[in-house]
Amino acid sequence: MNPAQQTPGADRQLTPDEIAAAIGAVQRVFRQVRPLILERAGKVGFIDKQDGSPVTDTDVEVEKTILGALRHHSAAVPVYGEEGGYEDELPPVCWLVDPIDGTKSFIENIPTFTCMAVLIQGGEAVASVIYNPSTDAMYTAQKGRGAYKNGVRLDLRSVTLPHMALCKGRFINTLNRILAPKGVRCEYGPSGGGHGLTLVADGKVAARFNMLGGGYIHDYAPGALLVREAGGAILPVKDDIYTYECRSFVACHPDLEPLLLHRLLELRALEVDLADKE
Repeated sequence: MNPAQQTPGADRQLTPDEIAAAIGAVQRVFRQVRPLILERAGKVGFIDKQDGSPVTDTDVEVEKTILGALRHHSAAVPVYGEEGGYEDELPPVCWLVDPIDGTKSFIENIPTFTCMAVLIQGGEAVASVIYNPSTDAMYTAQKGRGAYKNGVRLDLRSVTLPHMALCKGRFINTLNRILAPKGVRCEYGPSGGGHGLTLVADGKVAARFNMLGGGYIHDYAPGALLVREAGGAILPVKDDIYTYECRSFVACHPDLEPLLLHRLLELRALEVDLADKE
């Protein structure tokens, strides 16, 4: 992605209360851009970026508004967006923003597109916000302080294991065999990583298998933190340890974690095998 300059003073660690205030600022600007996004959903043209994903003028306009608002809130913390880009090596503290995650759904006016942001600090994701403009559902998470939907705390440990999981179509048959002991079946997931991961945090689906994932940090780190803070599990598939940079992982309900840990080597082999065939 395109390089971005580091802001002076960006190495100062934010306190938990400062992080909470920044989460509030993100929520406000996400709601600010909602009317524009909904007005244009299903009515815009697009071009394909170098990675093959679509982008619209609205993505760029919304990103500019969000980045401007967050820089005004805290000028010392760098803020990078998907469309403007950022380097692989991030500063010690920064926000990453995905102005419209699930642009394909936005173009088709399917209500699974979201606005997302994640705060990286000390080598990990410490806060995230995911907002669905179509439903006005606002999800927030802060490391050690829990996950919330519209101000109500999410707790997957109090939710019965759902019977549906989400994955790419090529994985469905194999994953259905793996998940059968728990009575869970896979379906093809909708466009938008943020939406799929909010479904896990909400307790509406048992898991989202993010295998053979493309994209970047801003596509997955916000939702992974949300699931973890809601009491769910994030299991890396290709990597031995999950970090905010991982693109190959399973986000799941805690009741599904023991089975998936037991079958993790099988999942890893499945992903490698299908990757070799592409």
